[in-house]
Amino acid sequence: MFPRVSTTGLLGCLVLAAFVATDGLAGQADEGSAGNGGFYLGLAFPLGQLSATMQKSVDNTAPNTLVPEPRRGQVFEDEASGDALSYGIGLVAGYRMPFSGGAYFLDAAVDVESRGGTVEAQFPGVGISPERKQLGESWPDRWNLDPATSYGMTLRLGGSPGGLRSRGISLHLLAGVRFAGAQFTNHFDGCFTTEPCDPSQFESGQEDRDMDFTVWKSGVGLEKSLSERVALRVEASYSVYAREEWTTEFEDVVVTVRSSMKATEAGLALGLLLRP
Repeated sequence: MFPRVSTTGLLGCLVLAAFVATDGLAGQADEGSAGNGGFYLGLAFPLGQLSATMQKSVDNTAPNTLVPEPRRGQVFEDEASGDALSYGIGLVAGYRMPFSGGAYFLDAAVDVESRGGTVEAQFPGVGISPERKQLGESWPDRWNLDPATSYGMTLRLGGSPGGLRSRGISLHLLAGVRFAGAQFTNHFDGCFTTEPCDPSQFESGQEDRDMDFTVWKSGVGLEKSLSERVALRVEASYSVYAREEWTTEFEDVVVTVRSSMKATEAGLALGLLLRP
């Protein structure tokens, strides 16, 4: 699992790094060295809509299952989705290589982000009992997904067509891959015995799980030069999270629960770039 980094602590480090980098670059660069190419550092402020869907399959078809009739020998499929506003702050380091006389560029960057925003959802529950909470059914669990630290690499291909170059404006396409950590928590309440329970006998608890997602990102962006060393970047992107799958075996009652989580995110990001 990726190491946890507090947003407050990361913010302090990033602000300090930005001031140090600005001071150092201002002292080292001169009028002739400024330009669109070369190394740069930056701060990024992503904002997006994170949507997640969890699927659950409760399988009681094993011949030796202890689930009693009439729930015995069935597979209960369940699904729940939720979304939330996601936000964060990140540090970016990249290198830009101009070509065609500086009209176009290829840009490669790496970054680390600390993210916030919790997706919450509840299964409707699938079964034959009124509460859908008897042994072997898909209980109406509540779950939440909390994004944490993520790392990524992004390629950008862009340029300044027409009269945009004279205005210090460039457009670009982007594609990248990220490795994102998240904390998953499932809250359950139901019957753990082979004999039917009444509501007063239901037992509650929670399951915690660390998740590591591979995230594929694509989008478009715009940059505006504020000075010879400073530029503002605005990007719109869409990210697809690779499916996370896991299986839980309840060997004491011979029940298998197969689960999966997938997510997408549509977002905007504001960046401040500092160039030598």
